[in-house]
Parts: sequence; structure tokens; C-alpha cells
Amino acid sequence: MRRGFTIIELSFVLAVMAILVGLTVPTYQFLVHRARADEARTTVHAIAHAELQYHRDHRRYLPCEDGAAIPRGPARFPNDKACWEQLGIRLDGPVRYRYQVKQDGDSFTVLAEGDLDGDGRSSLFSLAGRDLQLTVKDELE
Repeated sequence: MRRGFTIIELSFVLAVMAILVGLTVPTYQFLVHRARADEARTTVHAIAHAELQYHRDHRRYLPCEDGAAIPRGPARFPNDKACWEQLGIRLDGPVRYRYQVKQDGDSFTVLAEGDLDGDGRSSLFSLAGRDLQLTVKDELE
């Protein structure tokens, strides 16, 4: 009666596992980057909605520019900045983008810039207040 596995059988199982891991890791990394990019989409739309409400109540748009560096990893959102407080925007937890609202004549533009992979190239999400069109450049950078 035979007990246990031969070295050939164990090597075969390990080879199959290595192939499966090799195939799933890049997919997992892509999904993580995609989820992090969704942060920018959601937040940019929320900021634009807050700008429209602010305009309804005050008859003007509120710029909120940030001179901070683009984060290369998780960072804190500047919740204590007066313009974000006036807009009612508060983000708890880490963010991976620098958010800004720029005055654009009689409208506004919401920007989110981030460097998801830390290579120095940033992605840019831009939502124009005139038509609420979202433009994305290098989404997964």
C-alpha cells in the first residue's frame, strides 16, 4: 500500500499553482487600479453636484484650488479647507487624487489628478460645469 505523494506529483501540483497565480496577479492589479480610478469619477461628480447647489444658493461658483503635490499613494483629503467645508465636501479615509475646482468664466471645472502606479505620470479627470462632461486622460496611470 502506497502512502503520500511522489516528488513528481508534488512538482506538477506546484507548477499548476504557479501558472494560476501568474495569470491572476495581473488581473487583480488591473482591478485594484480600476477601483482606485472609480474614486476619482465618483468624487468629481459629487463635487460638481455640490458646486451646482452652491450656485443655486449663492448665485456664484466657489473655486477651490489646491497647491499640494499630486499624491503618489494614499493621502488625506483637506477636509479643513474653507472651500470644501462651504461646499459640504468631506472625504474620510485615504484619497489617491488631488481635487480642485477652478473658475471657468461663468462656469467651473472640477479636476482630479493622481498617480496610481507611482511612476511620475498622472491621470487627469476633468468635469466641465457647462455640460457636465467628464474627460479622462491616462485613467490608470
